[in-house]
Amino acid sequence: MRDDIYMLWLSSLVHHTTARKLNFLLERFGSARAVFNATIEELKEALPQAHHAFDIISKSRDLDIIEKLLAIMESKGIAYISRNSERFPALLTKIPDPPLGLFFVGTLPSDEYEKIAIIGSRKCSEYGLLTARLLARPLAAAGVVIVSGMAKGVDSMAHRGAIQGGGKTIAVLGCGVDICYPSENKQLMADIINNGCVASEYAPSVKPAPAFFPARNRIISGLSRGVVVTEAALKSGTLITVDQAQDQGRDVFAVPGNISSKLSGGTNQLIRDGAYPVSDHNDILSVLSVVPKKTKEPEKQKPQLAPEEKQVYDNLSLEPVSFDMLASITGIDIGKLHLICTALELKGLAKKIPGSRYIRN
Repeated sequence: MRDDIYMLWLSSLVHHTTARKLNFLLERFGSARAVFNATIEELKEALPQAHHAFDIISKSRDLDIIEKLLAIMESKGIAYISRNSERFPALLTKIPDPPLGLFFVGTLPSDEYEKIAIIGSRKCSEYGLLTARLLARPLAAAGVVIVSGMAKGVDSMAHRGAIQGGGKTIAVLGCGVDICYPSENKQLMADIINNGCVASEYAPSVKPAPAFFPARNRIISGLSRGVVVTEAALKSGTLITVDQAQDQGRDVFAVPGNISSKLSGGTNQLIRDGAYPVSDHNDILSVLSVVPKKTKEPEKQKPQLAPEEKQVYDNLSLEPVSFDMLASITGIDIGKLHLICTALELKGLAKKIPGSRYIRN
């Protein structure tokens, strides 16, 4: 039986223990096959304090279990690539406690493609959402793979931007790749699979758990040349991923935000601490010396605007502006301004957000 089968077996146990313990066993015994074939006494000696890990490993050494797992994977279209494979992402092998392998659905982009992670808060503002899409779309159009975690907020928008840019994207999950988390992202998950893949170090049917997400985040940054934070508060969990990225030697980028916004406290602090400030996607390409593989985004015709529509549009930005302020700035009659704002929304150029405020879309 091929060594990859034994790596698959060992990978399927990571949710019971940790990648660190499994990597220790690989180093101790030399291969996953040797771990599988080790005597009870050898395993006890290797894991003297880790009783739970010892029980799981010793009880799971059954070829029937592996065959059942393979059958489940085949029925769900799930592939597996071990760390020993030449096709395994090279950057990911060099991080502390790398995953033993990856389960994935879709097509895992090769190392031919540069990869950039775009991350941010789940509870984000419209500014955070829009900057994620505005960066992901042209980066993807330039041939850069966008990596994120398919969470609500910034992650989801980064994946959508990559798809809109006609490029590839990878969603790294904190659960099995046959589970859509969060559940409302079913369509997005399908779109990601059609334009890249969803991947995880966790075996099929493993449900999400709080402890899995920090471990998942090390893979997001580990796959990537650099990590871009679009929006994060000072105590945001997103900053944990940044710490991991720095430990892995990755470049960190941050989008400056309004100094009065708590959601920009983390990104502004990152810039003060030395992160690269980002105003557009070219800042990222320049720092990483990435040469675009392609430069043409899907063509999108911009609607023609009447003079007063253009006047209103020119006064919109990513920062919300109230309807009353628009009326004051433009001097347009309130009734007519309502019609103009509605027309801009229908043309996809403006978006109304709570509080009768508008932003450029």
